[in-house]
Amino acid sequence: MTFSPALEALLEEVKAIHPQEIQINYPKNEKIGYLRHDHGQHYVADGKVQVDVYDQTAPEYTISHELLHFMLMFDTTPQASVNVTTGDKDLDATLTAAGSDLYSAVLHARIYQEQRKRGFITEEIEQLYLEGVVQRFPKEEEADQWLVLRILTLLDALVFFQGGDEDIIQLFAQNNPVSFRYAQMLYQVMLEKELNTPSNVRRAIVRLWDGFDQILQDAGYAPMGLKEFMTLSPVLSQRQTRLQLSQLFEIYHSNLQDNLKFKDAYIGRFKNDGQNSFVLSLPAESSPEEMKRLYEQPVGQYLQELGFTYLIR
Repeated sequence: MTFSPALEALLEEVKAIHPQEIQINYPKNEKIGYLRHDHGQHYVADGKVQVDVYDQTAPEYTISHELLHFMLMFDTTPQASVNVTTGDKDLDATLTAAGSDLYSAVLHARIYQEQRKRGFITEEIEQLYLEGVVQRFPKEEEADQWLVLRILTLLDALVFFQGGDEDIIQLFAQNNPVSFRYAQMLYQVMLEKELNTPSNVRRAIVRLWDGFDQILQDAGYAPMGLKEFMTLSPVLSQRQTRLQLSQLFEIYHSNLQDNLKFKDAYIGRFKNDGQNSFVLSLPAESSPEEMKRLYEQPVGQYLQELGFTYLIR
């Protein structure tokens, strides 16, 4: 397939970061006629960057979106991961999907902006995206079984349309009166500060996870506990990396298990905001002396030795 100069230029930028082959795959030869984010995915296999395009309604939009996501992995962007399990695979999948979608909404603020700048988002693409939102659900009469998915979808739509014009806001409000109000609340939470630094990006992600739980409670549902379930790499100053672990983090015994060894998970919670920043397994019989030595270690040294990701602001 021949690509546009804009996509060829983006492919070259990816190769400069990850100088391995980039493969664009088309597992399905179909055009659904609207856009959604499950129409593509990216991953690395055998050192190669793979982009799967499941729908060819607007392949360059989908490919560019996935490549820009990949590039953010090499940027100063806090990384989210799942390192624990509830013991229930279905519940894990639900929590992972919600936490990841909220995380992606923050990243999309930058990705959509970049796609617009490079010409991958046009008026036609906007209409295809809007159709993908409108056709996804029946009209909402009250809070229903689609509430969570509606909120996540509409939040991303607000990010895509940069808050939306009067017509779009009216359309979303008419079709989704309950969930759109919640999505707007989250959108305002996300943009409390400009997303121009790693610290502000991280704070926005934490605020979304926290705010989403508050919305669920307001709607009469149980909170998901995303700040405990999702791990988010901390953003530290050079001075903070030299502080003792106990000055920045609280390590506590969670009710969750780590998802590698399936042992009790001990979560390193950032004291400033209560966010899960790393997960480790500790022997159940860890002595007070061992815990004291752990807490006295310099933050940077400890995180590096155990391979935990963090960013320097």
